[in-house]
Amino acid sequence: MLDQKSNSAVASVAGSAAVTAVEQPQSPPKKKRLNLDLSADAHELLQRLADESGKNMVEVLRTGLAVYGIAHDERKKGRKLAVVQDDQIVKELVIP
Repeated sequence: MLDQKSNSAVASVAGSAAVTAVEQPQSPPKKKRLNLDLSADAHELLQRLADESGKNMVEVLRTGLAVYGIAHDERKKGRKLAVVQDDQIVKELVIP
């Protein structure tokens, strides 16, 4: 019998004697699973970036999320994230 309130299991042993075993709480999963629907173009871009970088698609998405996080945080500070060549801004990442 499983007692949900106390997280203990009680088993009858040898007639009327009972043994109580305390269940160890399970640690929460360290990762979360996500289903993602992409357009064909987005999927092709993701696949190309993975192929060219030698990473898998999940690693590319994690890296992209990290870059987005940096750009977002810097925007809140009034800064910009840009590609610079010879002290000239070539492209600027604009986060709305």
